[in-house]
Amino acid sequence: MIPDILKGKAFYGIFGRSDVGLRRQINQDCFSCMRIWGGEAVLLAVCDGMGGHKAGEIASQKAMAVFCDKIVGSPCIEEQPEKARAAIRKTMTLAASAANRTVYEMSNRFEELAGMGTTLVAAIVYGGVLYAINIGDSRAYIVTRREAFQITRDHSFVQYLIKEKKLTEEEAKYYPHKNVITRAIGINDSIEIDFFHANLRSWGTGYLLLCSDGLTNYAENSDLVNIICTQTKADRVSPEGELARKTEQLIAFANKKGGGDNITAVLAKF
Repeated sequence: MIPDILKGKAFYGIFGRSDVGLRRQINQDCFSCMRIWGGEAVLLAVCDGMGGHKAGEIASQKAMAVFCDKIVGSPCIEEQPEKARAAIRKTMTLAASAANRTVYEMSNRFEELAGMGTTLVAAIVYGGVLYAINIGDSRAYIVTRREAFQITRDHSFVQYLIKEKKLTEEEAKYYPHKNVITRAIGINDSIEIDFFHANLRSWGTGYLLLCSDGLTNYAENSDLVNIICTQTKADRVSPEGELARKTEQLIAFANKKGGGDNITAVLAKF
């Protein structure tokens, strides 16, 4: 696989996949991955919708469409790292706020959509730096042969209990209400957004993974490392299909473990 040079950092491509799982009738997840800003940056995003009937599906798709449209249509990007960080943070925050406002207004306008919402995790890679935001419990990871490092922090009740030292990490895995989230797009007229950044150059060669909790409910960090970083003969013979194969393996793993929710994974190699 011949890498592209993405503003000073070799970048080997992106692949995304979403699966309904084994127990749900409707897939309320959605994702996006694309080159933006004249090919100088890439955008990855995952939404996990919630709501009765098809409301969650509508929430995730509408939020994704508005968010990506605002990002793609944003103006100039700064070259200097500090200015770039501030500019991208502002751009991502405004885009997420616009998505929140759109979903919230739809939820209030149509009775059948009342209470709908969605998570959002998104990342932009520009100038060798990862910029990420999240709302809810969809996650972003940097995965290397050594570790799967979670960039984002879950907005969930169980994460609150861990922070307050009322639950251990091990106890949290089996907590009955671990999927209750404390922030979501579309629930209120405004939204608090967490922002993160990481210099990818310092990680060497690795992978960026964005995913819904349909994957992380079943996959431990060690599972992510084993699946994503294990090089197979097929990877060596046909490296162009590596990301597609690994993404399929992640989804197959979650389904084999139960497939109790929609499963979405977007994987990039840098």
